[in-house]
Amino acid sequence: MLNIIVLCCVAGITYSIIKLDHEQHIASLRQDARQALHEVTNQVQHQFQETVLVTKNIENILLSSESFKDKKIELLINDLLEQNPGIIAYALAPGLKITRSFPETPDSKVVGLEYKNIPAQLSGVANAYRRQTPVIEGPLPLVQGGKGYIMHYPVFERPQGLGAPRFWGVISIVFDCDTLFNLQQNNPHLSGEYTFGLSALPANSPAALPSEAEAANSHVVSSRFELHGKTWEATARLTHGLPPYSPQSPYLVAFALFATIALLAGLWAFRRVTLKKQEAHTLLTEAINTIQEGFIAFDEKERLVSVNQKFLEYHPKIADGMVPGRTMEELLRLWVEKNQFPVEISEREEWIAKRMARFRNPTGSFLLEVTKDFWVKVNEAKTPHGYTVGIWTNITAEKRAIDAAEAADREKTEFLNNVSHELRTPLTVISGRATFLQHAERLPQARRLQTALDNSTGTSPEIRGGVEDYQTFVSEQAGGIAGSSKHMLRLVEDLLDWTKVARGKMELDLQEIEASDIARSVAEDLRPDAEAKGLTLTYDDNGTAIVNADPVRLRQILYNLISNAIKFTKTGNIHLSMVQDAEEITFSVTDTGCGISPENLDRVFLRFQQVDGSMSRENGGLGLGLAIAEQLASLHGGALALESEVEIGSTFRLTLPRPAVDCEVRQSA
Repeated sequence: MLNIIVLCCVAGITYSIIKLDHEQHIASLRQDARQALHEVTNQVQHQFQETVLVTKNIENILLSSESFKDKKIELLINDLLEQNPGIIAYALAPGLKITRSFPETPDSKVVGLEYKNIPAQLSGVANAYRRQTPVIEGPLPLVQGGKGYIMHYPVFERPQGLGAPRFWGVISIVFDCDTLFNLQQNNPHLSGEYTFGLSALPANSPAALPSEAEAANSHVVSSRFELHGKTWEATARLTHGLPPYSPQSPYLVAFALFATIALLAGLWAFRRVTLKKQEAHTLLTEAINTIQEGFIAFDEKERLVSVNQKFLEYHPKIADGMVPGRTMEELLRLWVEKNQFPVEISEREEWIAKRMARFRNPTGSFLLEVTKDFWVKVNEAKTPHGYTVGIWTNITAEKRAIDAAEAADREKTEFLNNVSHELRTPLTVISGRATFLQHAERLPQARRLQTALDNSTGTSPEIRGGVEDYQTFVSEQAGGIAGSSKHMLRLVEDLLDWTKVARGKMELDLQEIEASDIARSVAEDLRPDAEAKGLTLTYDDNGTAIVNADPVRLRQILYNLISNAIKFTKTGNIHLSMVQDAEEITFSVTDTGCGISPENLDRVFLRFQQVDGSMSRENGGLGLGLAIAEQLASLHGGALALESEVEIGSTFRLTLPRPAVDCEVRQSA
């Protein structure tokens, strides 16, 4: 249908253009014909006027008494005939009888004729006589044959005195119809193109020319002029008539045909592109509607472009209002109104402003509660063309699971915190009382018993030995109780520390301290534990170093690292070193223990994790020491790393930044 319409339009436009061009061409031809007719009529009138002037001179010579007047007349007539090829005869007719005719020929048919015997010309002679002015008649049949125009010039003799002039006769000049307009030979551009005509109009003919509409449909142009008392109509007829088409018509048709082919080819290409775009759009729409996430897209002016069915299911209350062209802000206001969110009306504008700011500058995904207990994860991004595309994923189940897990984790952390607090008090009491019992001989009761035994003279050696054995036994058992209670107290302290770290409530008392003193003190405190296992614990450094840290927590980190090394080292030694440079301080704890395989290195700093996770593992503990140390190092702005090989040993490296002031002081020193 579109092709047919285009073809009809092109055909109509082409026809109109060709018709207009043809009309302009005809108008141009007619204008050229008018111009040619104007030139020819001017020359014909000039010829008639010139003939009248020459005849006037001949009249004067005829009526004069000078000598050789016949010779002079002959010279004038011959010169006139030579200059005007349209004149075929020049006759003198005194008394209306032709006596001489030029050019003179021996067998001239006109010499001797009387006009009363030529009825076709007699009226013209009579008219000239009455008017006493030259009269032109024609076209008339000629005595010589053919048709022509005849000018009758009346000649009157001058009167004697006051008498009337006496009629002498007429001078007749014959113009041939076929040669009168041969003047166009002087204009080569007129030759062969036009056929000219000249005729006298009747006295009662209308003076008006044909209408322009009638003239436009004719291949003849005409003009009228007054000459010697008559109205003459000159015509110019195109020799070959009006052409059916202009010279440009073939080119216009060819151009129209080419334009039609090009336009149809363009329409065909456009149709193919349109179909492909429709197919691509249909495929995109179907693909978007089949995905299980909500999809929405806005153009560069924040107007809705596309939305899939899943997104509408997420927003049932505003589904009817989500039509293409609505802006994001309008949809937000509609959603806020329908869902009554936020509950406080005063907070809604602020919420919309924040949501629009995030929409205009998307920085990643975020969670959004669409309705009560219905959560989605929103991913928004800008396209290179300024469009905003959003993917909304239903994560309600995941959110419930996360909330449940977080609640369980909070409950577990709270439980561990409560249990740790509850255990720490009795463990502290047990540890304290066991410490008293560990030195039973120093107790007041033991001293009084010993004093009583010393003052008694009848006490046997067996009783004294039994008392000493009993005190020794109590001290040994109390030592075991004290060691176990301290171990349990350490575990409880680890649990308390971890709950603080997990809840983000661990606070550091940062201050500039001398790191080497703390490292040396930790090594001295733990050296007895190492020696109890037959291990050697050594320490060295490259000088005093100032670090910005919490002294208690730094001591705890080093304590956990060395205790871990003592726990997992059976033979050999443990070495603590401190190395400093201009930017950082590095503590290294190296042991000759069992080491850790590469695949287990990532598990070392996880909470409640040990390489040997079975219930029958040789070494006890909760698996929190290294996890706490790693978290404390991070809070200090440092890092804790491990290098280990199986059966060779491990090296823990704690790196802490140097204070900026301390660096400047050392550099200036």
